[in-house]
Amino acid sequence: MLGPAQILPRIGAACLLAAALAAANPAAAKDRWRAYTYNAVSTVTSVKGLNAMLDEIKEDTKGELTVRLSLGGTIPISATNITQAVSDNVVQMGDDSFFLGNVPVGGVVRLPLFLRTRADFERAWGIEEKYLKAEFQKKNITLLGRYIFPENVFWSKSKLTSLADIAGQKIRVVSPEQAEFIKILGGIPVTLGTSEVAAAIDRGVIDGVLTASSGYGYVWRDLLSHSYRLNVSFIDSLILVNTDAWKALSPEVQAKVQAAVDKHTRAITAAMAKEDAELTRKLAAGGMVITEPSAAELAEAEKRIAPYWTQWGKERPSAAAALQEVRAAVGR
Repeated sequence: MLGPAQILPRIGAACLLAAALAAANPAAAKDRWRAYTYNAVSTVTSVKGLNAMLDEIKEDTKGELTVRLSLGGTIPISATNITQAVSDNVVQMGDDSFFLGNVPVGGVVRLPLFLRTRADFERAWGIEEKYLKAEFQKKNITLLGRYIFPENVFWSKSKLTSLADIAGQKIRVVSPEQAEFIKILGGIPVTLGTSEVAAAIDRGVIDGVLTASSGYGYVWRDLLSHSYRLNVSFIDSLILVNTDAWKALSPEVQAKVQAAVDKHTRAITAAMAKEDAELTRKLAAGGMVITEPSAAELAEAEKRIAPYWTQWGKERPSAAAALQEVRAAVGR
């Protein structure tokens, strides 16, 4: 039997060996992050893509970083407070589409009817990106990427087959820019988190929503009867991480996380774009009244909202340079 004089040196040697092994194998120190999304349904394409992204991060880092995703409404963080929750490190990663109240410059690409096509949106977002990253960095947040929803159009449980039908209807919006458009058209904008919408439609708190078919138009199909296909704007959803948590990762892990974000945000965007038209056809076959706006209605809507584009920039001096640069690039 070994005495204390023999045991203690061996324990000390074992501790030194363990420390050396840990130093040689950083993966032994594992990081566990929490992520939060405003998305409230696990079966939508965006959430499926996010989960695939997080699975890949865990696999590619060999478990050095694991990220657990919480759906919208499952923890007490409102959709409009995701930016702040990431900034405060309440969650280390956020999937955030409601960030404009915190980072107004993001509204450049959300201005109603401002960017007619996905190509215009991509061009504008590429310009806006540097401004977004700089503003988020001030909040101790690192912007890793984004995915894009297809056309955000009008949906309602009431008759909505023309521009005039929007007047008087309570429409859920996701940004101040969408809210301004609804007001200009005589409607009543209501801001709600995604997890609150179904109950709000059912109870009559709102009449309709702005969303894409492959966003939540198809999910809420049993609560809605009309879709008026005026594309108010494309919607970007940002992948944000707390900068302190990000800097605590090794460069190798950071590279793997960034690669996974790039890969899966592209895949989410492509999948939603591909399925949007198919889901719209299914909704029409199921009895949804689908109406395309006439050229005259499109012209009228743009005429009414165009002065707001300039007004928006004047009211947000910090975003004026980004708006000017985008307007020059897209000819608006």
